[in-house]
Amino acid sequence: MTEEMQPETARILVNISTMKEAGRIEETIKSGYIDPILESIVSWIGVEEDLADSYEKFSKSLSSADERRLANELHVLSSSDRDLLSRKLEEFEALEKEYRKRIQLVKRLTKTT
Repeated sequence: MTEEMQPETARILVNISTMKEAGRIEETIKSGYIDPILESIVSWIGVEEDLADSYEKFSKSLSSADERRLANELHVLSSSDRDLLSRKLEEFEALEKEYRKRIQLVKRLTKTT
């Protein structure tokens, strides 16, 4: 991370005082952070797939070998980005699964307290 991108060190949350509050916080993290990130990554993957296909088709229409090479390079880069994003999606899906588990644990604890 660059210096200007460093996260703030101040705490964002106060100490949790009830299980109900913990549940609200866990749900907020999932709905406010994880779910939008997953949606964005899925959309971005679609964009990169479309770009890769478009560059591949576009390269075939070009008459200059240099232009074809550049369009093919863009195709490869978009394909690579799609693959990278797919791996990130898997990581965030695993994180989302962990948050669902955390939410269920908090709900169970809420029933017992």
